[in-house]
Amino acid sequence: MKGLIRYDLLQLRCGVKGAFVCIYLGVIGVLSFVSDVGSVFSCLFVFLSAMFGVASFSYEEQTDWNRYTSAMPLTVRQIVLARYGSIAVCIALGMAAGALTAALAFVSGTADLAFADWLLLFVNSLLGAILYMECLIPLMYRLGAEKGRIAMLLVFGVLFGVLSALANFMELGVEAQAAQAGLYLTVGFAAVVLALLPVSAALSVRIRAKREF
Repeated sequence: MKGLIRYDLLQLRCGVKGAFVCIYLGVIGVLSFVSDVGSVFSCLFVFLSAMFGVASFSYEEQTDWNRYTSAMPLTVRQIVLARYGSIAVCIALGMAAGALTAALAFVSGTADLAFADWLLLFVNSLLGAILYMECLIPLMYRLGAEKGRIAMLLVFGVLFGVLSALANFMELGVEAQAAQAGLYLTVGFAAVVLALLPVSAALSVRIRAKREF
């Protein structure tokens, strides 16, 4: 499984050019200094890193990677879980970049949220990225990379809209009751996301096992 995860990450590194990533990080870093909502940009990294991870489906179809994996002494479950693992690594890297961006925003004084509110929003961004992964991997196995791109954009738009609404709620939530409600929502969201993870993995294994390459 480690080899499959390493392969996915190498494919992403080659497909998503390092120069582009550096420029993107630089632009977001500058926006964190000059924007009035600097701390919110940190949440973008978590979401976009999940999108980059899901993009590995495109590269595996271009290289007929599924045919190679079918001939390997690996179970379908191992192949699918390796994909979850590679996207999880991407999300972790996005979290690190997002935390750095948030630190820049707090240091420069452009953070629009208190640290506790930002941390809660950041946790919800992480949960949203995991939910995005849970929804997209079964869909990508079912639809394929070409048709799955539309699903990627639709799911991303819905989850990002929910995150934006939550960010607005955090800005208005100056009262203790509102802040407590936000915490309860986060705990409930986490419970749902964690409960759906094994369901998503089992569904992906089932879909992947029925596909012929």
